[in-house]
Amino acid sequence: IARELHDVVAHHIAVINVQAGLARFVFRSDARTAREALDTIEGASGEALAELRRMLGLLRADGVQGADGAPAPGLDQLDEMVTRVRTGGVGVELRVTGTPRPLPPGVQLCVYRVVQEALTNVFKHAPGAEAAVELAYRAGEVTVSVTDDGPVEGLDPVTPAERGGHGLIGMRERAKLYGGTILVGPRSEGGFGVRLTLPTPVQAARRGDAVRE
Repeated sequence: IARELHDVVAHHIAVINVQAGLARFVFRSDARTAREALDTIEGASGEALAELRRMLGLLRADGVQGADGAPAPGLDQLDEMVTRVRTGGVGVELRVTGTPRPLPPGVQLCVYRVVQEALTNVFKHAPGAEAAVELAYRAGEVTVSVTDDGPVEGLDPVTPAERGGHGLIGMRERAKLYGGTILVGPRSEGGFGVRLTLPTPVQAARRGDAVRE
C-alpha cells in the first residue's frame, strides 16, 4: 500500500503541478494551451482518484482488484501514461520489441509502476529532457528500460539518491517481489537510466501471483 500510494501521488501530482504552472503562465496569452493543460489536470486528477479508491479497496478486500472492481494498471495503459508525460513537456518515445504475450497482472503492475516512477523522476529532476521507454518481450523474461538525456551532475553513481529516494526503494522492492532485477544510475553515454528485468516462465509467473495474493 505504501509503495502504491507513493507512486500514484508522486506521478499524478507532478503532472498536475507542471500543467497548473503552464496554464497560469499562458492563461491570458494562449487560451488553447491553457485549456489543454486544464484537460490534462482533469485527467490526471481523475486517474489519481480512481487509483486511490482501488488502494482503499485493497485495505478492505484481498486481490489485485479494489472493492469497486477496478483493475490495477497494466501494460495496455503505457501509451496513455506516455502521452500524459509528453503534455508536461518531456519528450518520450515508447518502443515495444519482441512478440507481446499475456503477463500476470502482478508482473504488469510492477512494470507499469517502475516506468511511472522513472518518468516522474525525469519530470522532477531533468525537466526538458528527452526520454525513451523500451518494453522487450524475450524468451523467459520481459525487460523494460527508461532512459533520458538529462543532466547527472552531482549524482552518486552507486546510490543516486537525488534521482530515486523512496521511489528507488520501491522499485527495488517490486523487482525483488517478482524475482527480477533492476539497475538504476547514470549512463556512460550521458543521461540516466532504469532497467527492469522480470522472469516470465509459467512457474515464475504463478509464484509471483501467489505472493501478490
